[in-house]
Amino acid sequence: MGILISMLFISGGMGLWSKFVADHESEEIFSARLATSARVLESLVARQLEKATLASPIIINLPQELEDRDGAPEVSGHPYESKIAFQVWRDDGTLLAKSASAPNEPLGSFKPGFTKHQLNDELWHVFTLRSGQVSVLAAEKNDVREEMADDLGVAILTPLIAGALLLLIVVNTIAYTNLRPLQALADLLSKREPRSVDPIELSETPSELKPVIQELNHLLERVRDTVKREQGFIDAAAHEIRTPIAALQIHIQNALTARNDDERQKSLEEAVKGLRRTTRLAEQLLTFSRMTGDVDSEKVSLLSLDAICEDVINAQSPIIHQRGQTIQLAAQGDFVIQGEQSKIERLLQNLIENASQYGAKDGLIQVELLEQNGLIELSVSNDGKTIPEAEKQKIFNAYYRVLGEKSSGSGLGLAIVKEIVQQHAAHIKVEDKSFNNGTKITVCFKAIA
Repeated sequence: MGILISMLFISGGMGLWSKFVADHESEEIFSARLATSARVLESLVARQLEKATLASPIIINLPQELEDRDGAPEVSGHPYESKIAFQVWRDDGTLLAKSASAPNEPLGSFKPGFTKHQLNDELWHVFTLRSGQVSVLAAEKNDVREEMADDLGVAILTPLIAGALLLLIVVNTIAYTNLRPLQALADLLSKREPRSVDPIELSETPSELKPVIQELNHLLERVRDTVKREQGFIDAAAHEIRTPIAALQIHIQNALTARNDDERQKSLEEAVKGLRRTTRLAEQLLTFSRMTGDVDSEKVSLLSLDAICEDVINAQSPIIHQRGQTIQLAAQGDFVIQGEQSKIERLLQNLIENASQYGAKDGLIQVELLEQNGLIELSVSNDGKTIPEAEKQKIFNAYYRVLGEKSSGSGLGLAIVKEIVQQHAAHIKVEDKSFNNGTKITVCFKAIA
């Protein structure tokens, strides 16, 4: 409907403009013809008649058939000749010559140039030409001009309107043909189950609609991956949280059935430890969910990585020292990166916590910053057992724990680290701290000049 209205509006505007142009141009042509006729008369007749002594004006008659009928043009002339007139007047008011179609009174003003004159209920377009003591008046009835302008306008508008209608039919046919697959797509989407993420397929897909189908399928694929990831997360979270809750239940039941105060106290202490582990697990689950869902995004800014390391180490030091371990920072100079501060802090916290949990009880936790080859390397290392080569890439999987370790970790710390690394377009690597001793995890950020 919009196309139809637009084309009708545009065609109508074009028609009106064409009519205006036709009227204007026909007016110019007819006026030029009058002027030319007057000049011819002035050259051939007026100069000879200027000094002639005439008892009555010379009348130039039309062929009899043109005077008797007003129809189709004849061999001897054209019917419109009866609507064109001329007069030759001398300054003393004597009419020297005229056409048979001209009246005896002046057709118009004797002032040179173009004028319009109403005579006997007829509007005449008059051109007056002065030649010595003689005025030549060439005139044409207005209805002739209007009729010819209308005919010219019809001649212009008829193919224009016919072409516009044909174009409208063609455009609507093409639009209807091309929009059928779009309607089929709409019908298909309306019939799909709300939970369906299967790819969209149409039996006939025009090239214009293929990019839309492709992008919709890509979107559905991302939604399918997100749903799958979320479902896996929920299943794994339920599995992981079931164990500490069961342990808490056992410790509380033991406290309720304890035979003496010592047993009750011991059971309650174990319950408190289990509660802390459960709280830590819940925090890690929430953090991991937010990181992978990217709902914790904040403004990216320039960060001083050495200052962040100092703040995080100062906050973690009491816990590290309580475990009998030591922690130190090795950094010289300014290390500036671009990122989200809270996520970089979380990354370093998890690296330090992981190094402490899996490190030797009296070992050293070392945080080191180094810039080389346009990269800033943040490494955290510990002393103790090394990680087998086959396990080094698996430690970043959610809920994965190195075989043989009895740590009470959630298995989410390094998974969160990997997610933060990916969000900051960095990369991470795992290696032994030294031969047969400890682990060193290094994150490489792009340096800011």
